[in-house]
Formats: sequence, C-alpha cells, structure tokens
Amino acid sequence: MLTFDLEEFDIPEEYGQKVSETDQMQVTLRGMENVLSVLDAHDIRATFFTTGHFAAENPALIRKLAQKHEIASHALVHAPMHVFRESDIADSRSILEAVSGQTVNGFRMPRLKPFDRAALRREGFRYDSSLNPTWLPGRYNLLGEDPLPNRTDGLIELPCSTTPWLRFPLFWLSFKNLPLRIYAGLCGLTLRKRGNLMLYFHPWEFADLSAYTLPGYVKKTDGDKLTAKLDRLIRAMKKRNAAFVTCNAFCDKWEGDNQG
Repeated sequence: MLTFDLEEFDIPEEYGQKVSETDQMQVTLRGMENVLSVLDAHDIRATFFTTGHFAAENPALIRKLAQKHEIASHALVHAPMHVFRESDIADSRSILEAVSGQTVNGFRMPRLKPFDRAALRREGFRYDSSLNPTWLPGRYNLLGEDPLPNRTDGLIELPCSTTPWLRFPLFWLSFKNLPLRIYAGLCGLTLRKRGNLMLYFHPWEFADLSAYTLPGYVKKTDGDKLTAKLDRLIRAMKKRNAAFVTCNAFCDKWEGDNQG
C-alpha cells in the first residue's frame, strides 16, 4: 500500500516560518505532478489521505485522482494550530465524497495524533490508518500496539509499517534519509515476514523545498531527486513481486482471509 497524505504544505510553520495559503497549495500541487508521473509510469493505484480543505480548494485534481486512486480522509485541515473537533471527521468526509464521487472508507489523523476512534465508527468508516507502532522521541511511544492489521473498536486498523525486529519505522523520514538499498531491503524484509507493507509519504516532499526553513533531515532529499528515488523504490519492490493495492482493496482481502 503506497499512501500519500494530501495536505496543505504547512510544515514550515512548525519551525517558525509562515507560508501563505497560496504557497501551501502550490508546493503540494508541484509535488503531486511528480508523484503522479511515477504512479502513472508504473500503472499503480495508491491511496490519498486528503484534507477536506485541500479537496475543496482543488476539486479538479481530486476528481482526476478519483478516476484511478482511492480518496480517504485526512480530517478537515492540517494546520499546526488548528484545534481538532469531532465534527471535522464528518465535515471532511462530506466534502471528499461530494468532490470525488467516491465513498470515503478510510481515515488518517493529521500528524498521527491521538483522537477518539469511536467517532470513526459512528460515522461509518471502515478502516483507520493513524497508528505508527514505534517509538519516536518527543512524539510518541507505541511499542505496545499491534504492528499488524487488526480489528479494533469495530474498525480495521492498518498500522504504518515497522520492521519485524526493533520496530524501526518505514515512514517518510526513513525513505528520505536512508540509502535506497537499505530502505528497500527493509521494506522487502517486512513484506516477506508480515505479508503486507504500508508506506506513507507527502506530495509536498516531491517539490523543491530549498526556499523553506526546515531541518536537513526533513528536506535532505526533495523534488526531482526524491521523485527518482520513489521510482527506484517501486522498481525494487516489483522485483520482489510486490502487488500494489489501495488500502480499501487490502481491507477486502484482509476480511476475506480473516472471516470467522
């Protein structure tokens, strides 16, 4: 499962740099062009966890994505100072379904922050992918959580992938900072041992970020170089006979394999 958090480019604000809403949208859109060039070249379907605000501001792109890819919810907005409300879940889903024409089955919380999962069940969501079952200093310690897909609180939980040993996270920062041979090797090992692989990135990573005040580990590789790295990752996983599916399609298979 290749997944992308399709959101406003607001990460510089975490480091004290204001970015206009216009620039937030434009950076993400430039990154999306690169992402789609790779997905189209490999004829791969992905899942785009999209904020309701981004979808409302870019309806033509969302409609285009929905013709091939899965649209899932990334809440209403992604701004660091936004106070999340339970109503954001319903509002986001309403916008996304109206714009995309799809039924929105999945949810991922911005920044993978804790929230009341029961709200997803009340709104009729099928799955959640807001769990990174690892330890990240200063952010969370989730080593006690199940790293495998499971059913919790009436939802299918699709955790972001970690390695079978040590729970090393295979998230976007690992992809950016590790040599591709090492990252692809860890992905192949995890896929072989666990039978599934959930990776997540952000389209804005694939734009040129040189103008923004960000730590080196956040923008060490960006733009065209990161786009080429994504292409090489997909080629490496295809050599391992990986089948690329959307999150909702994986849920279909998972439920079929786990009936009873």
